[in-house]
Amino acid sequence: MVGETELELPRVLLVDDDPDVLIELSEGLASLGLPSLTANTPVEAIDLVQRNEQLQVVVTDLQMPRIDGIELLQKLALMGRKRPLATIIITGHASLDRAVGALRLNAVDFLQKPLLPEEVAQAVRRAFSLVEDSQKAANGAAAGLLVAAEKPVVRPNYLKTLVAARADRDAIFQSDLFSDPAWDMLLDLAMAEASGRPISVTSLCIASGAPTTTALRRIDELRDAGLIERRPDPADRRRIIVELTESGRRRMETFVKRQAERLGLPLD
Repeated sequence: MVGETELELPRVLLVDDDPDVLIELSEGLASLGLPSLTANTPVEAIDLVQRNEQLQVVVTDLQMPRIDGIELLQKLALMGRKRPLATIIITGHASLDRAVGALRLNAVDFLQKPLLPEEVAQAVRRAFSLVEDSQKAANGAAAGLLVAAEKPVVRPNYLKTLVAARADRDAIFQSDLFSDPAWDMLLDLAMAEASGRPISVTSLCIASGAPTTTALRRIDELRDAGLIERRPDPADRRRIIVELTESGRRRMETFVKRQAERLGLPLD
């Protein structure tokens, strides 16, 4: 059981090479009851994570000199902390495609600049909930990270693996169906389902990185192929949720299992 003293320690780490942003966010979060530590560089951030086991959420800028947010996620994933650690990416509009890449490294959220402390606070509280769910699922054993997969993101023979993955994809699905962003949409939906995070049509379009008209057309194609379905959000009838169909879920599972066997990786 965590003691009261530890509960009072900051559980949030802010990382940004702009000191003004750090001051504004740190003071804003503190006023909202969320004290934080700050780091001007990823190197400093890694040191703070190593020395502060109570940290649960890292909020990091994506664009930083020398080591960027993506590399920071990878380095944090290799640290082997005993407790789960969730990451939130902050990005400018021009780097939205890289933010989507960060989500695929299991960052739990990304926020676009300019932003308010209130927005960051909401994202942090959502991340806290994910960390708590992860701890409960592990029966209180703080093992594994939310930051990224258990294996390094960059794997040996990565390019060869991509070629093999494309061949597997074409064998399992219709080979003439997919052109980006359709495949990326399926990956996003599969990961969202695994984490219990619903995705709306609007969010899926944004995450695809494609123009809205193109993204909507791909959604229609995936629906016509029987791989996804749309339904109203029961909490907000104006919002449409996108989900994998049973067929889409089964085919994604087949693809994942085949890739796991090819790479010699555990599925858990």
